[in-house]
Amino acid sequence: MRRSRQLLFSDATQILELLHTPLNRLPVSIEGTFLAEAIRIGRQDLQRLRIRQLEPYFYLSTGYGTVAGTTSIALGFYDTHPLLRQLNFDLRGFQYTQTEIIDLVRHELGHAFAYAYKLYSRKDFRRTFNVKGNYFLTYPVTDRYLQRVNPYSRDYVNPSGDHYAQKHPDEDWAETFTVWIQPNANWEREYRNYPGALRKLRFCDALMKELRNETPAISQAPYEFEPMEDYNITLAAFFKLRSTRRYRAKATGYIDPDLRDLFWSPAQVLSNGRKRERDFIQADNFIRKHKRHIAARVSRWTGVPEIAVRDLLDKCIHRTSDLDLWVRKEKREASLVELTSYVSYRCALYAINDVWFSA
Repeated sequence: MRRSRQLLFSDATQILELLHTPLNRLPVSIEGTFLAEAIRIGRQDLQRLRIRQLEPYFYLSTGYGTVAGTTSIALGFYDTHPLLRQLNFDLRGFQYTQTEIIDLVRHELGHAFAYAYKLYSRKDFRRTFNVKGNYFLTYPVTDRYLQRVNPYSRDYVNPSGDHYAQKHPDEDWAETFTVWIQPNANWEREYRNYPGALRKLRFCDALMKELRNETPAISQAPYEFEPMEDYNITLAAFFKLRSTRRYRAKATGYIDPDLRDLFWSPAQVLSNGRKRERDFIQADNFIRKHKRHIAARVSRWTGVPEIAVRDLLDKCIHRTSDLDLWVRKEKREASLVELTSYVSYRCALYAINDVWFSA
């Protein structure tokens, strides 16, 4: 990799940029990640067991879960990228393996099936999983269930070793479903000494055979609860990180503060009181339009290879897009002069010291 690009797009730089990016501006998606593979495997499991009527909807949110009463399944955005996974481990202390992610998807499919077919309203289901009261309103909002966990109980499956099935009948069912749906699983043998858990697994098996070709009792229209678009806090705030100073020391290509000085923020644009498209243009499109001209001029003035200047401009385009920065239309010429001057200064620094930024 070129020295210029190595410095501008180093992992340490990208980590700092991620921390200062609002959640709703993070460049994340399910497509092209292991989450997509886990979904594929989960759907394959359903097909293998001839569960053909369940059509769950997957989307990214701040954690894993199924929207109560729906078949919409949220997946943790922090598992979409290696650097996000690293940050999640550094700042929250956990990182799911690929096997665990697949089982998380299977677990959520169990919830989706229960909601799709309203299992919680069936007498046999309520009796088998000891459902008392309202299925949803009795769900504990914290992990206080851990205080009453019986690690020696033989009434629950425990595939993850965390006794999660004991939290609530909803989780008991989803964990049971997770064990039941495993390919090549011999749960009859595995749980032969756990009569309560085995009874639930057998009930699950019989229920699947009964309902797998039935039309779900609820509409399966996609519904997103707390999607990423609803969060305008930065990733650092989400992780409750008070200071990013220790990450700043290693970032060799961090230009966010400079770009915020050069361009308008969303808050400034919206406070203008008029439609932003009328008075403003997106900064990334503005830079992209003038990229070739700026690169040629700056390269000639500073002696920095044009390809390295383009690397810096690519960084500017990438970050102004993620930060949602804007250019005021009536000040386009002034903005172009300022941007060109800024790029020239950074390139001169790079030419003299082989670094993009002074310490």
